[in-house]
Amino acid sequence: MALSSVPTAFSGNPLNRADHLREDPEIFGAYMEREDARVVLFAIEGERDEGNSSFLPPNDYWVLTDEPGDIAWQKPSAIRLLPKDNTIFLGLDENGAPRFAVKLGGTTTDFAEFFEPQGQKFRDGRNIAHKLTNPPSSPHPSLGIIAQAKSMLMWHDSHRFCAKCGEESEMIKAGYERECPACKAHHFPRTDPVVIMLVRCGDKALVGRGKGWPEGNFSALAGYMEPGESMEEAVAREVFEEVGLKTTHVRYVASQPWPWPSTLMIGVEAWVEDGEITLQEAEIAEALWITKDDVRASMKGESPYRLVPPPFAIAHNLVKNWMDE
Repeated sequence: MALSSVPTAFSGNPLNRADHLREDPEIFGAYMEREDARVVLFAIEGERDEGNSSFLPPNDYWVLTDEPGDIAWQKPSAIRLLPKDNTIFLGLDENGAPRFAVKLGGTTTDFAEFFEPQGQKFRDGRNIAHKLTNPPSSPHPSLGIIAQAKSMLMWHDSHRFCAKCGEESEMIKAGYERECPACKAHHFPRTDPVVIMLVRCGDKALVGRGKGWPEGNFSALAGYMEPGESMEEAVAREVFEEVGLKTTHVRYVASQPWPWPSTLMIGVEAWVEDGEITLQEAEIAEALWITKDDVRASMKGESPYRLVPPPFAIAHNLVKNWMDE
């Protein structure tokens, strides 16, 4: 049964994360040697395919996929000779089979010749989400696994050194913790909360075009939560900072894991007082009040504006939820 009436891409991870196994000394031994064990592989992006968006983040972790674009799960024995930077335990699948994630020691270009003869290639997460997201169906389970694995592996790479004393820390608990051998401080994976809101006033909604975005592309407003504020307060602050409008009411809609690198998108609707828009020009290039008819025209290609974000983005869910009222 779905936990949310508004399913979002990168949610719906089907794995049992099996916390009780993370301190088992055989988790990277006997468990990885099981015949049903499988590994999802990541590598740092090498040369980009022609036509890839300039909005893809540099040095991103790409996922090894099969021809349809799903995870190309590997037997641990099949990759034993490949260089590896990090290995983490993800959990157990519905049959109790162990699943792991590995970040290879090299770029996607370095390993292309090894996997391409098998019809496998590395793809960025957005490309995979494009292929596997088909609303209004349930989120594709592989996207939740990718979100978990990618976020965890990137955290290990970016938090190698102890924030307390500066010594290099060590991975423990099958990848879910790091410990400093010098001062014994413990460090845990982080998730950064982001509020993303469809701003509403009467029968209209407000969308914005970020600085540097292509002309005509719009989406919901968004911003990171700050320490010491509630979700609702973060929404009100971000709306006022970005467009100068005062929020009167906030309604939660849905959330979404977003593995760039590890954020939790908290999707809401924010009702505001009518007033003049004042743009935060450092971040927002343009803002538009739109109606449902404007969205329908955009979906038919009868508008100069792209008002519906890609289906794998929670902003798409926010717009669709508004349209379905």
